[in-house]
Amino acid sequence: MGPIVVDDELLDHVFTVITTKLRRHEPVLLSWADEVGQEQRVFITHITFIRAEFDTATRSARDKHWLDRLMIAVNSNAGLSLSAAIADRDTNRIPTEPMPSQPRHPGVATSPAA
Repeated sequence: MGPIVVDDELLDHVFTVITTKLRRHEPVLLSWADEVGQEQRVFITHITFIRAEFDTATRSARDKHWLDRLMIAVNSNAGLSLSAAIADRDTNRIPTEPMPSQPRHPGVATSPAA
């Protein structure tokens, strides 16, 4: 897996949320769309090594409202979506993408590939 390229502001906010979770020994499910638009997911645990590289040394003040929404997303079953975080930066939407709905049949297990 190669680097995930996002702007410094998003990286600062997401890195803050992820490190908060990892300090509590809580795992993180992170997803994003790669350069060809395919969804990628990674499951991060407290024993995982993560590295953030910023373009500049200066950090702007963190947006508490955005951090709150990112934390809600990272605590959800679907996890935090970087694509949604970028798209929903200036909205009140929680940046997590819902799982695609699958038709349900009583007594029959379905898988995403079905």
